Amino acid sequence: MVRSSWSKVRVLPVVWFLFQGIPLLAIRLKPCDLAGQLYILDVPKSELPLWLCIAEFESRFNTHVVGQGNADGSRDYGLFQISDRFWCAPPNRTEYYAFNDCNVNCTHLLSDDITMAVQCARLIQKQQGWTAWSVYPEFCNGTLETIDECFQPHNATDCATSKMDEVKGC
Repeated sequence: MVRSSWSKVRVLPVVWFLFQGIPLLAIRLKPCDLAGQLYILDVPKSELPLWLCIAEFESRFNTHVVGQGNADGSRDYGLFQISDRFWCAPPNRTEYYAFNDCNVNCTHLLSDDITMAVQCARLIQKQQGWTAWSVYPEFCNGTLETIDECFQPHNATDCATSKMDEVKGC
């Protein structure tokens, strides 16, 4: 009996080690959920299709994606795949690290609370335009799907009139 309990204790550190760096609560947002969160964070409704397109092709709407290393050794973080070369501080100081224009640690861009990621992405867009994202010319620079259905109540009698309920589509 003592022996089997001891073997469980030895296995726990191994299991813990295997899950290090793997976000167990990572979420993949649904397009309308992301549209709603962006709208609440004051992204203009007219820009939402572009933001959704970028998030879809950069991270597949996953808030916890860390991209593979780029040619210069830098990595991209989060929903909008923001580079740690210029925009955020990498977890470990590296040779390629140059700036931190968003004034944020890159790991904060991996949160299910997308506020910091959106703030940083808006700064990038303001300074460099949509072409800051490599997916823009090929996938997002044309006719985009409408997001109107994200803001339509399914049944007007079941919906409250708050902004949050409007965004969620009830």
